[in-house]
Amino acid sequence: MSADPVLIVGAGHAARRTAEALRARDADVRIVMIGAERELPYDRPALSKDALLSDGGEARAFVRDAAWYDAQRIALRLGTRVDAIERDAQRVRLDDGATLPYRRLVLATGSRVRRFGGPVDAGVPLHYVRTVADARALRAALAPGKHVAVLGGGFIGLEVAAAARQLGCAVTVIDPAARLLQRALPDVVGAFARRLHDGRGVEFRLSALPRAIRRGAAGGAVVETDGGDVTADIVVVGIGVVPNVELAQAAGLDVDNGVRVDAGCRTGDPAIFAAGEVTMHFNPLLGRHVRIESWQVAENQPAVAAANALGANEAYAELPWLWSDQYDCNLQMLGLFGGERTTIVRGDPSKGAFSVFGLGDDGRLVAAAAVNAGRDIGACRRMIAAAAVPDPERLADPAVNLKAFL
Repeated sequence: MSADPVLIVGAGHAARRTAEALRARDADVRIVMIGAERELPYDRPALSKDALLSDGGEARAFVRDAAWYDAQRIALRLGTRVDAIERDAQRVRLDDGATLPYRRLVLATGSRVRRFGGPVDAGVPLHYVRTVADARALRAALAPGKHVAVLGGGFIGLEVAAAARQLGCAVTVIDPAARLLQRALPDVVGAFARRLHDGRGVEFRLSALPRAIRRGAAGGAVVETDGGDVTADIVVVGIGVVPNVELAQAAGLDVDNGVRVDAGCRTGDPAIFAAGEVTMHFNPLLGRHVRIESWQVAENQPAVAAANALGANEAYAELPWLWSDQYDCNLQMLGLFGGERTTIVRGDPSKGAFSVFGLGDDGRLVAAAAVNAGRDIGACRRMIAAAAVPDPERLADPAVNLKAFL
């Protein structure tokens, strides 16, 4: 290979993990990471959780300090944007007009927040949670007694709601769906989340579509919905993310709700790879392409991208897994719900600890969710790998050890 570097476009979690894996495999390869933010790479999950509660929570998002990157000879080009990939010349063009050559290119461009699509008055106290700067600004605004309107009843919206209540704010969650977590999890989990937040004093406006965000008479905001107005001091929007595919698309790479790659993180260009939640990657365990927004993908998939960029032939094959912490409650999900034929509940949701299992058409376990029952996830991972076909009645019985189905 040439002496040109492996370029990593992006400077977030997946980019950091790519750089770590490259250096672990090759002590001599030149590594350059290019990111538009001026911050060192950080992990995003803490931004809607601990980082809203304390400075220490934010600090924990930064896994490596500047000295580590220097010691590992990983060159950081922060505050720099890549404007174009010139594939024929194997180089990228930066926002200052300079170009950098590459032997291999890894796209770890991640995603950005989905912006509120309706009219927004100038000067409205509107917040998103995607960057460290976002989390800092929101943390400063979440003063006791403030009324916070949260747009979005998914994981991010509920985590922000939990943090705001812990800081003494009044909270109203607004979502057009009829229940919480509707896109990702079965009804029983959404109903539990509703009871959890009801018990902490959160108000809900469900089946309410936000139409506009207006400036209030007293300097706050009014969220106009088709179910009535909500007046608040602060509005937080958590309605999902959009993968940053524009650079790849402009370069002629295959894009489909993400940069489309095979299980080895390869694009259609043999010199270009992609990793992290920007990827629409083939998952051998699911038998299809998926784009997963989770810590797990950013943490583990980059090792495959790095290995194959250096000439290996590895595949990324993990069941999707994510978690959410809200108050003192831990929720975990394994696999993807939506295609199951039968849903089995194990335990009593009213007691605050239970699991939900999704069984496919052939009776196999295909997905699981655990609320304050994290041990069940490990057993379910092994059950899915073993193509276990559990008896539904025994599966629902907490007295039956899940290991019995292996």
